[in-house]
Amino acid sequence: MKREAIIQTAAEMADEKGFASISMKELADRLGIKSPSLYKHFSGGLDELNKEIMLYGWRLLDSEITKEVIGKAKDDAVIELCYAYRRFVAEHKGLYEAMQWYNMYLSDEHLQASEGMVDVMFRALSSYGLTEEKKVHTVRMIRAFMQGFCTIECHGGYGNPVSLNETFDFALHTILTGIADMQEGTEK
Repeated sequence: MKREAIIQTAAEMADEKGFASISMKELADRLGIKSPSLYKHFSGGLDELNKEIMLYGWRLLDSEITKEVIGKAKDDAVIELCYAYRRFVAEHKGLYEAMQWYNMYLSDEHLQASEGMVDVMFRALSSYGLTEEKKVHTVRMIRAFMQGFCTIECHGGYGNPVSLNETFDFALHTILTGIADMQEGTEK
């Protein structure tokens, strides 16, 4: 059995029953193998597997966002990026949970895994005519909005009956208005 297939199966299990519920024994049972066989691929045990699930999630999110943003610019790119992120979280709640508490500077591998999504965000902002510093601030703001909104949403933390889709659109429109206001002498 290939390591990548094991990681993908573990990610599917995370989505089905929650990231914290994954065990080496249950994963082995799902794969139809003995638990000790997993240690051949993950000598670091569950900690190593969890790290690989997190990296897999970042790569998958990067791929899905990139696919949606290609060929789009300005507001269209930011809107597609945010909607793709939200869809990803809705479809991969357990995997998303695994991705949240990472340190992108822990290793080159961690940095590369999350760097793709950040790069897509910078490229989406490139046609606005923002300074590099304002792009950094804007990427951080969009990441904070997406992570905060989606984390609260996937945990059922919004109890008010007002439509979440309307709230999401309102927040996104507010962000886009702010970006437009920051542009320096370029067409809005």
